Amino acid sequence: MNSPDPHKVIVTVDADKNVVCTPERVSVTDRCNAVLKFVLKTDGYVFTDQDAVVVTNPGTQFPIPSRTLPGNPAKATLYDDNSVGGVFKYSVYVKNAATGAILMVDPMISNEP
Repeated sequence: MNSPDPHKVIVTVDADKNVVCTPERVSVTDRCNAVLKFVLKTDGYVFTDQDAVVVTNPGTQFPIPSRTLPGNPAKATLYDDNSVGGVFKYSVYVKNAATGAILMVDPMISNEP
């Protein structure tokens, strides 16, 4: 049986239009070079084309902007160098596909190399 991907974040939008990330605080324990995967599971919403996931103070740990996957706007990735420990606030941006309204949430990434 496969274990869950520790670098996968499930993103949903609830009935009150709150964006929810599960887990709210993702722990990255692999030493260096982790790719965080964000999967949007609410119909009618997509990640923004650019900057779907933005780390507030990326420093050297998040040197590459997030990427929304071409042809699959319900998936985005973020590279995490994870060479220095620390907690990083980030924002996730999703868009209502019908109205274009942007919603966001500010969860955390915990680097634990």
